[in-house]
Amino acid sequence: MKILGITTGTNCTAAVMVDGKIIACASEERFTRLKNDMGYPLKSIDYCLSCVPAQDIDLVAIATINMDPDRIVTKSAAGSFTIKDSVREQKEYWYPLLYEKVDKNYLEVFPDKIEYDMPPGNWDSIIYHGPQKYESYREFRRNAVADHTGIAKDKIMFFEHHRCHAMYALFASPFRNRDVLIFTADGFGEISNGSVNVYKNGEFGTIFSTTSCNIGRLYRYITLLLGMKPGEHEYKVMGLAPYALEPVLKGPYEVFKRSLKVTGLDFEYIERPPDMYFYYRDSLEGFRFDGIAGGLQKYVEELLSQWVLNGISETGIHNVVFSGGVSMNVKASMQISKLPEVADYFVAPSGGDESLAIGAAYTAYYDHCRSNGIHMDGVPVLEHVYLGPGYGDDEIEKALDHYNTRDKYKVTQGVDNETIAHLLGRGKVIGRLAGRMEFGARALGNRSILANPVDDRIVRIINDKIKNRDFWMPFAASILEEYADRYIVNPKGLKAPFMTVAFETTEEGRRSLEAALHPMDKTCRPQVVSRDANPDYHALIKAFGDLTGIYGVLNTSFNLHGFPIVDTPSDALHVFENSDLDALQMERYLIEKNI
Repeated sequence: MKILGITTGTNCTAAVMVDGKIIACASEERFTRLKNDMGYPLKSIDYCLSCVPAQDIDLVAIATINMDPDRIVTKSAAGSFTIKDSVREQKEYWYPLLYEKVDKNYLEVFPDKIEYDMPPGNWDSIIYHGPQKYESYREFRRNAVADHTGIAKDKIMFFEHHRCHAMYALFASPFRNRDVLIFTADGFGEISNGSVNVYKNGEFGTIFSTTSCNIGRLYRYITLLLGMKPGEHEYKVMGLAPYALEPVLKGPYEVFKRSLKVTGLDFEYIERPPDMYFYYRDSLEGFRFDGIAGGLQKYVEELLSQWVLNGISETGIHNVVFSGGVSMNVKASMQISKLPEVADYFVAPSGGDESLAIGAAYTAYYDHCRSNGIHMDGVPVLEHVYLGPGYGDDEIEKALDHYNTRDKYKVTQGVDNETIAHLLGRGKVIGRLAGRMEFGARALGNRSILANPVDDRIVRIINDKIKNRDFWMPFAASILEEYADRYIVNPKGLKAPFMTVAFETTEEGRRSLEAALHPMDKTCRPQVVSRDANPDYHALIKAFGDLTGIYGVLNTSFNLHGFPIVDTPSDALHVFENSDLDALQMERYLIEKNI
């Protein structure tokens, strides 16, 4: 069975599945170059249909049944929705609505944020009000897909938001022939923003769903209060948190403790704020920025850990998976994974709404299998996420010609991994474009910037010359699977191929991977690289290890700050020319500056 999965809204994405195996997936931002593009995934769908033709598609699975058309703000993800706009949203939309009981129309507050001529149709037609607005917008989305792809409308179905998150968490995981406890949590869902689910004897079921799991919303508004962009910079708050010492974080932590708590499988308020933004703005006045971040992170880790413990107590299941936007918090996952009651733990890659395209495909396939007596144990594990486009010599040559690269830089063809390893060993910072582009928010070697991890001075160099990142933010490490125990503390042997769980580090890890660890607490957010998942990247790290004795490299996403990760050779050359990267590897081409 061939299924096209689609998510519209935040970071719109398309994926295609054949008989339970995901064979292609990419987010629209990679093609349009608009960070977190939340329009219609036109180019993503076209890419997926280049892998499986539209006439062969048996079903289109769209995530989220009841999406609110009143809050479709297409330019917001294209970068025009600023931090100031987010503050304005609180003051001009939410405050009148919640405190003055004035009915506000979102589009009246932000009339300049709509792209009315945005494909595949005129966005005037989605501005609906009244009880039929969800049904009307659902029909708009169905028609848009049908008109674009030529796929019959009766093949286009919708699936509930958190069910898609849960199915993604489950079937992306390596757990098949055992009982699994599945948690989902995000800022905004559909009929819920959190759920607890079980998979037992091949049967999936939701045992609890809630609209009170407001962890994602809390993190969103604290991100805004700290002067960062909500829905995008939450990871910066998480990165800031370890710098706060206990006396500094204690006050904010006590403020957070007065609000939300876990009761059984649900969340309830001790002291319910009418609106999180204004409540915490007033309650946290006078506390230092790092204390706020540290207090929030400690509080969230405790909430999620208690929720998981309660789920285990309720079900007796000790194998846990997690997805939804909140699952991107790698430090909370580290604490969950340490719980003695958790036997095994897995977090699906890039669990925000971009993964709903895959989740919708899994959900549709599960329903198909259940209807036809097919057991889901045979569904392939998501071994890797190298699911985007790849580029050959012709595309690379065209990009080199376009940028007149040979006139400005040294270009070598036929380079091997040993050559790249020697450059890394000499302290050079290298952009790497190789193989198919990885799906999701984490660069996993094929669209990465790489460096020698042993000397933390490289962090300043990368930040100053290339990434322009906040000074407190850590980088990550790609570590060979065979050598991972040298560097990370992983007594349960958890699978960690996607940078979704942080780990404590060994003495050797702290010594050898210093630049790829969090500068304050020395934890690592690893990509554990197996030979099967990415043989060429594995060979590169092996060559570097044979040269230096360190079987891991610093890995950060290949992009300029505020822009999506690169896709094409032209994207890679653009970053190369507009940064101080020392070299660029594109397949077996090596472009070097004056080094």
